[in-house]
Amino acid sequence: MKIGESQTINATANNNANKAKNEEKSALENIAAMRALQGTDGANLMIADSLLSQISGLTQGVRNANDAIGMLQIADSTLGNMTATADRINVLSVKLGNDTLTTEQRAMIQSETNALKASMRDSVMQASFNGKNVFASELTFVTGNETSVTLNINAPNTSLVDVNDQQTILDFMTNVNMERANIGSVMNGIQHGINSNLVTIVNLTAAESSQQNNDVAENYNELNQAKLKENAALYANVYNTQYLRSKIDTLLA
Repeated sequence: MKIGESQTINATANNNANKAKNEEKSALENIAAMRALQGTDGANLMIADSLLSQISGLTQGVRNANDAIGMLQIADSTLGNMTATADRINVLSVKLGNDTLTTEQRAMIQSETNALKASMRDSVMQASFNGKNVFASELTFVTGNETSVTLNINAPNTSLVDVNDQQTILDFMTNVNMERANIGSVMNGIQHGINSNLVTIVNLTAAESSQQNNDVAENYNELNQAKLKENAALYANVYNTQYLRSKIDTLLA
C-alpha cells in the first residue's frame, strides 16, 4: 500500500466516522422527542391530538376511580369495625339474660354498651378521605369519557341499638353487612371500569404513536447501526494509521 493510498483510506474512514456520528445524533434526537409530528402533517396532527386528548381524559378518569375505591375501602373498613363492636354488644345483651347479675353489674354492662356505641359514632365521623367524610353526602366521580360513578354510603343508625333488646342488635348487624355487600359490588364495578380504561389507554397510545413521524424501535435500531458504523470506521482508521507508521519506519530504517 502506498502512502497516498493510505491517506485516502484514512480520509474515507474519518468521513465514515463523522457520518456515523451524525446518524447517531439524529437517532438520539428522535428518541428524545416526545412527539415527532411535523406541522405540515395537518391530518395526522389533528388525529394525534384527538387521541392524546382521549388518553389524558381516561388517565384522569382512572385516577378518579382509584380515589372512589379509596373512599369505599375506608367505608368498608369502618363498617367492618362496627360489626365487630356490635358483636360485642350482642354478647353483652346475652349476658344481661342472667338473673344472677347484680344491679351494679347490669349498670356496668350498660356503661360499656354506651361506650361502644359512642365509639361507633366516632368512627363514622372520623372516616374521611382527603378531608371529606365518606358517609357525609352523595359524591360523584367522573371515571372515563362520559362515564361516572356516584357514591352514597349510608352510615347505620347506632341509636337503634339497645343492649336490652337483642333483636335490635341483630338487625343493626344485618344492615351493616348489607351496606358492606353494596360497597363490594360497587368496588367491583369500578375496578372493572378501570381495567377496561387501561386497555383502551394502551390501544389509544399505540394509535397515537402510529400517527407520528417517529418509530421508537426503528430509532433504536438506527442508533445501534450508527454506533457499529462509527466503531468500524474508527477501527479502520486505527489499523490504517498503524500500517502507515510501520511503512514509514521501514523507509527510515
